[in-house]
Amino acid sequence: MTMRPHDMTDLYLSPVALEIDQRLEALAGKTIEELDVQVALATNAVPADAGSRASLMLESLTHLLPLHGWKVAWDRRGLRLSHLEHELVLGVPDSVRQYVAP
Repeated sequence: MTMRPHDMTDLYLSPVALEIDQRLEALAGKTIEELDVQVALATNAVPADAGSRASLMLESLTHLLPLHGWKVAWDRRGLRLSHLEHELVLGVPDSVRQYVAP
């Protein structure tokens, strides 16, 4: 059954998801060193370990992006966008998955 948007936040899912997906696509095929540079430029921080890489990568993917109430978190399948009972998981390129792997 198709779910209809309940509020303005639901309507913002498409632009938020599309922008994050474009940012993920731009990172596909990059080396660890190149991803370190991308993350450092977006967050003004240098990742020290896998745990900080995951949180800083998330921060860099949402840098200056109005999320309009959507929350973004890591999921075993990729990136989970959620708002109330609505959820969407975006796939993550292998380069990003390896970068944030513990």
